[in-house]
Amino acid sequence: MSTRYPVAGLATPLLSCLGLMVTAPPVLGAQDHPTVVLPPADQTLLGKEFSRIRGVAELADGRVLVSDVLEQSLYVADIRSGDVRSIGSIGDGPGEFRSPGFLYPIGADSTLLTDQTTHRAFLVVGDGHPENLSAATLLIARLSTEAPWGIDRFGRVLGVEGFGYSGDRLAMSRVEADSLRILLTTGSIFSWEPGEYETIAEVGGQGRLGGWGRTQFGARRYYTSPLSTEGQAWLFGDGWIALAHPDPYRVDWRKPDGEWVRGDPLPFDPVPVTPRDRCFAWTGNSDPGACDGYRNMDAVPWPDHLPPFVMARRNRTTPGGIALQPGPNGVLLIQRTPVADAPGRHYDVVDRTGSLRGTIVMPENQTIVGSGSASLYVVTKDEVDLLTLSRHLWPDLPVRDDGQQGKDGEPLCR
Repeated sequence: MSTRYPVAGLATPLLSCLGLMVTAPPVLGAQDHPTVVLPPADQTLLGKEFSRIRGVAELADGRVLVSDVLEQSLYVADIRSGDVRSIGSIGDGPGEFRSPGFLYPIGADSTLLTDQTTHRAFLVVGDGHPENLSAATLLIARLSTEAPWGIDRFGRVLGVEGFGYSGDRLAMSRVEADSLRILLTTGSIFSWEPGEYETIAEVGGQGRLGGWGRTQFGARRYYTSPLSTEGQAWLFGDGWIALAHPDPYRVDWRKPDGEWVRGDPLPFDPVPVTPRDRCFAWTGNSDPGACDGYRNMDAVPWPDHLPPFVMARRNRTTPGGIALQPGPNGVLLIQRTPVADAPGRHYDVVDRTGSLRGTIVMPENQTIVGSGSASLYVVTKDEVDLLTLSRHLWPDLPVRDDGQQGKDGEPLCR
């Protein structure tokens, strides 16, 4: 389904404000697709290993908040000194949580924390005790995912609601819906009247590429292929919204004033889907023999080619496992679809003109879990699945060959 919204002309291109180590020439043409490698970690948190990190948020003094859903803990960590302590407590009372989930920096050294079990929201100021934020809790309850797709410093929340056009099915969960509404709140979660959601775009959902099958107990169920595509979005702290489309692969941007910037199609080489890819997407094992007995794999239609990005079902470091997350200086990171025969993680870096600035290439055991003002936070998984947190600085990318920049020579980074 095509996206429905007014489209304005292209915004002034950004001067590169971000960076990484690249293997491309210093000046990039419009069609170049540079491979990017993160520089070595400048700081690593020693003496503390995590179990299942959901999010990392950087505080003004350089420390970070870390939520670990498996350990049911919210930590404040000083990567420089190695000091780590927990904040908050487990429970259902005021300021207590059951499963600390995603973290959203919202300005003024404040962070919003979600609870994946109770779907409540909490405000954390600095490293203080979490406080219930009832307005956010009410808004989150309407979403088709367990947490918002971003919150800005004005207290606006971006969400998603699944619906269907087919006559035999009603709108259901985000995974089953054949269409999605991208929703933005009309008010602020910090006010007594946070308002409602308004639809800013409609995109295709995963349910378009699904099919009916049977559970192990014989019940009828609608299954969706792990390689089904959907439109995904992210609300940045400054109010900009990135809307990523899988076909054609591109990113559109919505400014805080509601004006849209349409991005051009991004470089994308279609890769045929193999039996190994199907098994890898379904189970995480690339050996097709490992999928013997999974009868519902044949109940869903599979695409002929790997899509640019999908719902990362086994990598829940962003709400709903979406492929999008914010990077430093207002860029968008998009985790590309994993390929069975090319292990590792690839993150496309897209600026606010919708241009591809490079692709971060990482080993399979490393995942980006957060960003700061000038850095990325990465976890490395060891042989027993324990996670070590490290920080990587974010140097400059090469300047594009058009040489365009902001007014009076200032970069348009936000």
